[in-house]
Amino acid sequence: MMSLSARKLLQACVLLTVTVVALVAPSLASAEFKIAQCAGEGIHGKGSSLQKLLQTTVWNPDFSTSANLAACNGTQGSGGTPKVTYTSTGSGAGLESWGVETKPGGEINFGHENAFVGTEIAPNQKQKEEIESHGPGGKLLTIPVVQAAIAIAVHLPTGCTATGGLVPGRLALKQKTIEKVFQGTIFTWSKILNKAKLVGTGCNPAAPITRVVREDGSGTTATFMKWLWVEFPKPVYPGEVTWKQEAEKADNITWPNEAEHPVVRGNGGGGVAKKVAETAGSIGYVNLADARNNGAFSPPTGGAGKSTFWVEVENHKESYSDPSTDGDEEAKANSNCDETLYTNGKKKFPPPSTEEVWNEVTTSKKQINYEICGLSYSLELTKFSAYTKETLELPTEAEARTAFDYTGWLLNSSAGGGQKVAEGVDYLGLPTAEEASQNVLLIARKGAEKIGF
Repeated sequence: MMSLSARKLLQACVLLTVTVVALVAPSLASAEFKIAQCAGEGIHGKGSSLQKLLQTTVWNPDFSTSANLAACNGTQGSGGTPKVTYTSTGSGAGLESWGVETKPGGEINFGHENAFVGTEIAPNQKQKEEIESHGPGGKLLTIPVVQAAIAIAVHLPTGCTATGGLVPGRLALKQKTIEKVFQGTIFTWSKILNKAKLVGTGCNPAAPITRVVREDGSGTTATFMKWLWVEFPKPVYPGEVTWKQEAEKADNITWPNEAEHPVVRGNGGGGVAKKVAETAGSIGYVNLADARNNGAFSPPTGGAGKSTFWVEVENHKESYSDPSTDGDEEAKANSNCDETLYTNGKKKFPPPSTEEVWNEVTTSKKQINYEICGLSYSLELTKFSAYTKETLELPTEAEARTAFDYTGWLLNSSAGGGQKVAEGVDYLGLPTAEEASQNVLLIARKGAEKIGF
């Protein structure tokens, strides 16, 4: 039940009836804030490169221009227009900036320049405790904000195009093939074609495969490695380290058998897409939005019949799926994750709240949907004022208020809300369900209500 003070704040912030508010989104009024909706200060977030295009071209500008009731365009709440900006540093660097595996000389900051962290590396219990140790009394909130598909982007060997096979003009790759390629145990193109053929003047089907990976600690890498672990759960690194264990490191940049088969590295998702586009004979993993944004992997430059494209990936019972809802078209669409089944290991999915750890979340192996999908998160705090140790700029209530408003808007699914505007730009809103315990969006919204100063 909402407290009297919270009801008063809601009435002061939004001049709407309770019925209308209930239809638009869950209430995000909080008794913790003395500052009204939209009366906060501008904030900056850092982290996930997977979120970069969505944050910088859609979410950041729309928050201060949308007519959505949860936004801040000058007509909602107090009438303020606090700005939100974002820097893509990679999920690993984002975690380090909040005190996870921070390198010597690294800076820890929970203030103006680092008010939230975007990540696909959902902190495990140890990492959660590391962050919370910098602000005794405050709790870390791992709040899902969007779904995204990881595309397997290829650049065929020099002079080659694909013919025959299961997807005309492109390749359809088996799960175990992709795992062995990135494990470094399959390293020639002739071993992965799956009924297709490579043809063309000067084409060498036996050419070596070059793996293109991230040079920075990456949430995209974490999502991809956890999917590889579902396919092959045994250790693949020295010291009995599995794909999953490597995935959860903030600095998850090591790949099996690099000494025998070196990798090429790109900075950020856009950097990986660029490296694949310019490196004949290469295969990389990249967020669908970054792959399409590059322009080399879909028409008119890439796609079916070209040397550069993203592949269809095997799912259960040897059927194949595309990471995009419109295939390899030039036009943006949605990540093909709408029916993807997620699992939380041996525990029930999803976790019951955002104060729990979400690091076990990955996709289920036995399904007929696109499998290399994942949740992307915003790390938030229940008590920003507790996080003052080792902080460059002390967080203020006005900054915490904007973090609260912005996250609430990200999770709003009505017209002009963050979930709605993520559609059609190669991402996808969060999973929903009639049963509250299975509704990821509802759990995320309840978590957003806990952001405080």
